[in-house]
Amino acid sequence: MSILLSDNNKKYIMDWDKSLDVLKVMEFEIGAWNQSAGQYDYTLANTYYLQGAPTVGPSYGNMFDYVGGLTTTIATAGTPVLVNAVTTSVYANGFTHTNSRLTKEGDAIGPIKLEGIIAFNGTNNDELHVWFYKNGVQIPCSKGTMVIRGAGGNTIAFHCMTNMVDGDYIEVFVANVSGARNVTLENMNIILTEII
Repeated sequence: MSILLSDNNKKYIMDWDKSLDVLKVMEFEIGAWNQSAGQYDYTLANTYYLQGAPTVGPSYGNMFDYVGGLTTTIATAGTPVLVNAVTTSVYANGFTHTNSRLTKEGDAIGPIKLEGIIAFNGTNNDELHVWFYKNGVQIPCSKGTMVIRGAGGNTIAFHCMTNMVDGDYIEVFVANVSGARNVTLENMNIILTEII
């Protein structure tokens, strides 16, 4: 069952989305009268999902450190530690950003795609692994691997999908599996996108 709401320039249809099991409101913009069709032309402008979350539509967020230069201390070979970074965020809908962390606001409707690219400098031939961590716990399928080959340009791409509810947070960890040798961040770019 749908409920039609309207104003002078727009119409709103409220409906239950069975595939997502959530209430949604579709906003249509009304155009000119179409004589041949016997109705006004219209276009779908927005879809709003009503689920108790403080956001509208799909969630997304980013954080990045393009300055780099900070050292991540590696005390034990092979043990992951939080990447030392000073991050900035310019896009956040359904996430809040604090340094090196994105936290979900409200439950996600669909799965969250996590994408990252990060570059380090360190000891030549050292093998590094990186992962996304959710709530301090490693997401194993997000693992990315690189071997340091000289200065600069040592980049790891990593990605995965996960589910998130209100208060869940994402961070990036790194391990030097070759030895207890520190690594220096060159840059990092993280994007989280809700898939609905």
